[in-house]
Amino acid sequence: MAATWLRGDFHAHTLHSDGVLTPAEFLKEADREELDFFAITDHNTWTFPEFDTATALTIIAGVEVTMEYGHFNVFAEDGVEPDWIRELPQPWPLRDPDASPGGSKELLERINKSGLRSSINHPMLYPWEWLDDSTTLDDVRYVEVWNDPAWPENQVANPAALAMWSRWLNAGSRATALGGSDFHTPRAVDRGDGWIVDGHRVGLPRTYVLAEGNNPAAILAAVDARRAYVTMGPTIEVRGIVDELGFGIGDDIGRVDATVALEASVAGGSRLVIEVVRDGVVVASASGNGGAGIEHREPVDAHEDGWMRIDVRDDTSGQVVAFTNPVFFGSGNSSKLEFGDFVEESGWDLISTFARERRPPS
Repeated sequence: MAATWLRGDFHAHTLHSDGVLTPAEFLKEADREELDFFAITDHNTWTFPEFDTATALTIIAGVEVTMEYGHFNVFAEDGVEPDWIRELPQPWPLRDPDASPGGSKELLERINKSGLRSSINHPMLYPWEWLDDSTTLDDVRYVEVWNDPAWPENQVANPAALAMWSRWLNAGSRATALGGSDFHTPRAVDRGDGWIVDGHRVGLPRTYVLAEGNNPAAILAAVDARRAYVTMGPTIEVRGIVDELGFGIGDDIGRVDATVALEASVAGGSRLVIEVVRDGVVVASASGNGGAGIEHREPVDAHEDGWMRIDVRDDTSGQVVAFTNPVFFGSGNSSKLEFGDFVEESGWDLISTFARERRPPS
């Protein structure tokens, strides 16, 4: 089967944890949003058996492991509940800034060795940020870079996570970036602190995955290969050529001494800016109403490691509305690096100030 782009969501809840919809009601929401797949990730609870799988939608079995040091999703392509799920605490623990370092290591290693996939969720979102600074990047398969756009603190937490992931990439990490709606309720919620938070939409943000079949194994294999991009609406196409060989989103072109030719386009939305980002620096950009295209040639040296991706911004607000996983060259090596090496104090200051003040829109 030829690979096709599938629309999905990697983070969602039902009333089996702290969501409000039944599995049947959630299926209707996902169908309304015209998704091809979603992952169900209730807190410390394996909800997959509660779903009717006789549906055109592909359901990826999962759980949001919710611990005092942070939250991370686990996905299983076979739908089988891991034996350690029953060992997770109920009710799930609250954030603890004094949690012992290294708390995640044993479980992440166990998960990775068993063939399951793990994804650190909303790593910069106070008060649910990732607190285990000793987590090694090699233990992180995926990272949820873009989380629930309706939640006010994500105005700063999502851009901070995108910037931190870029620093991971510069250090040699090959972690795949995902988006997750963190769906809980379709209805607006009064937080009691001045904010009225819009209801969630399943698939906002949406993660597109280039998979060779609409089934959990094919989708997760594509995410392993980083053939994915995250968007708030616009769609992206990327084509590249190096040494007469074609490549696309997520590909590793190895060590080359050549000029990389990259073509990319974006469609949808209002006035958009498309950017070619190399090693965290914008090296080319173009803009247009309702879409834009760009062609760029970039020399690559066989002795250097690096990456290139496409970012898309709204031209009016300057906010990122879509981004791809990178194309890599050289070789990645992040084995000795830890999460805490990449948390910039300026980023945390901005996030904590926003969270502390919790200013509603004027």
